[in-house]
Amino acid sequence: MRGVAFISLISLMVLVGCQSESQSPEARAIERKSNLPSSNGTHNELTLFCDRSLWEDGLGISLLESLAKPMEGLPMAEPHFDLSRVDQKAVSSLTKRSKSILSLAVIPDSSATLVIRDLWAEPQLVILIIAPSAEQLKVNLQQVLPGVIEKFDDHDARVLIQRIKGSQKHVVPASLRDFGVSAMSMAKGFKTTFSEAHCAILREDTRNSIQYLLGWDQPWDGESDPSQAILDVQNTYLNSHFEGVQEGSYLAIEPRIPVVQAYREINRRFTYISRGQFRTEGGFGGGPFVTYSYIDETQERIVSLCYLLYGPSMKKRKVMMEFESSLQSVKWAK
Repeated sequence: MRGVAFISLISLMVLVGCQSESQSPEARAIERKSNLPSSNGTHNELTLFCDRSLWEDGLGISLLESLAKPMEGLPMAEPHFDLSRVDQKAVSSLTKRSKSILSLAVIPDSSATLVIRDLWAEPQLVILIIAPSAEQLKVNLQQVLPGVIEKFDDHDARVLIQRIKGSQKHVVPASLRDFGVSAMSMAKGFKTTFSEAHCAILREDTRNSIQYLLGWDQPWDGESDPSQAILDVQNTYLNSHFEGVQEGSYLAIEPRIPVVQAYREINRRFTYISRGQFRTEGGFGGGPFVTYSYIDETQERIVSLCYLLYGPSMKKRKVMMEFESSLQSVKWAK
C-alpha cells in the first residue's frame, strides 16, 4: 500500500474513519481545538499536496481549469486561487501550516473525501481526497470539486471576517442603520460622505485605492424578477452621485462587459448578487464592483449594498473577497 506522506492511513482511520467504495463519499468534518500555531497564507491561496506523477498525468490541467480560472467581474485576469504544489514526500512542518490545503492521494482499496479543520494550524482547512487509482481519483475529483471549492471559499470568508473584526467599526454607521442594518463587519476607515432618504455613500481612501460603499433601497412588488431593476437603480445613483476627475464626467456600469448575477440565501434573506465593472463616462478610470441586494419581504423592498474599488495599480481579487465577506456578514434589525 502506498502511504500518504503527510499523515499515515492508520492515523486517518483513528481520526476520521476510512470510507470504502461502497460507502457514501460525503465529506466528514472534524473540529479540533487545541493550542495550535497560526496558519500561513492569506485568502485565495491554496496549497496542493499532490505528487508530480499525478499532476503530469492530466490531473494538473483539470485542477488549473477549475481552481485557477479567472474570477468574474475583474478588469484584469486574476485566478480564483493562487496555487502552490508540493509532492507528498516533500511536505514539511512549514507547508503543513498552510491555511488551505487540498491533498490528493492514491491508496489501493480506499476511497474517501475527508474534511478536517485546524489539523496542524489555526485557522486551517484540510481536504483529503483518496482513490484506489489515478483514473478513479480523476473521476472522484470531478464529482466533488465544486463542493470543495465552495468549502474553501467559505473558509476564506470566515477567516476574513475574523481579520476584519480586528480593525472594524464597532458601531454600524447611522447611514446604514437607516436601512435596517444592525451589524456588519466592515473596515473602520469607511466614513459616510453622503446620506439622504433611500441612499447613502461611504468612502475609504487607502494607499493604493479609493473604495466606496453605496447603499440604497427600492420598492419591490414581490413577484417580478428584480435583477435588472437593481442594476438600473444602481446605475442611476452612479450617474448622479459619483463625479469623475474630468469635468462633466461621471461613473456608470460598464455596458460592454456583462454583469454576472446569481442569488442565494444569506442570514435568512433571499439575496441577489451582481458582479461587474464600472467606468468613467466622459473621462478615464474604472474598476470592479460587487452588489448584494437583500429582499425585505415585510416592507416590500430591496436593500442593496454595493462596494466599488478604484485601484489601477493593484491586484483586486483579495480586496473584492474582503468586500464579499463584509456583505455576507450583514445582519438585520428585527
